[in-house]
Amino acid sequence: MIPIRDSIPSRTTPYVSYTILGLCVLVHIAQQWTRLGDGSFLLQWAFVPSYLISLAAWLQVGPVHVFGSLITSQFLHGDLLHLASNMLFLWVFGDNVEDRLGHARFAVFYLLCGIAAAVAQSLLSWFPEIPMLGASGAIAGVLGAYFVLFRTAWVRSVILFFIIPFFIEIPALIFIGLWFILQTVNALYTLGPVPASGGPGVAFGAHAAGFIAGILLLKLLLPSRRHPHARVVRWEVD
Repeated sequence: MIPIRDSIPSRTTPYVSYTILGLCVLVHIAQQWTRLGDGSFLLQWAFVPSYLISLAAWLQVGPVHVFGSLITSQFLHGDLLHLASNMLFLWVFGDNVEDRLGHARFAVFYLLCGIAAAVAQSLLSWFPEIPMLGASGAIAGVLGAYFVLFRTAWVRSVILFFIIPFFIEIPALIFIGLWFILQTVNALYTLGPVPASGGPGVAFGAHAAGFIAGILLLKLLLPSRRHPHARVVRWEVD
């Protein structure tokens, strides 16, 4: 299922979501430009889980790089499909969460979700030396917050049957709930150390952990004053 839009109109302009989206696109262009070289761009800005527990790495690259890469890695993506899927989910669900949290709180929320997801994935995979990158953990946090705040919303989605698209409306409770269950099952299936020759893969543990982090951080960062209930819009199905 591919989300297209939701039924909650945003009351404010999601400047932070737009900024994150723009930065991810620009960074991906830079990745493609430097891919013609030795790949040092990714190695410099991606997050390496083993660095967290390696004294040699701390002495070699420094703690600023170790912890800074937890943030910079959130703006890197493995390929165009990876980038497009993450940015689509941010586009559909990020504006409403930012609307409810406020711009500054949302920026902090987003980055903390990404950090929590990366640390959790590092622990679940036994701190491998394979670099991690992508906004998936932070996006999962956005989904967790959306699940709490807007579970009664509807998500217009497209399902491809071979090459024929079918448009359907799915309750956010079901759409996000199924997504979380799928990520959790895959995370449990892939639990354990990552072989050095394993190559690139999907960090399902980061998705599940980011989702849970989003729910928990929402409780801490949500403004105490009550907001009027968001208006839910229904469409006629095409």
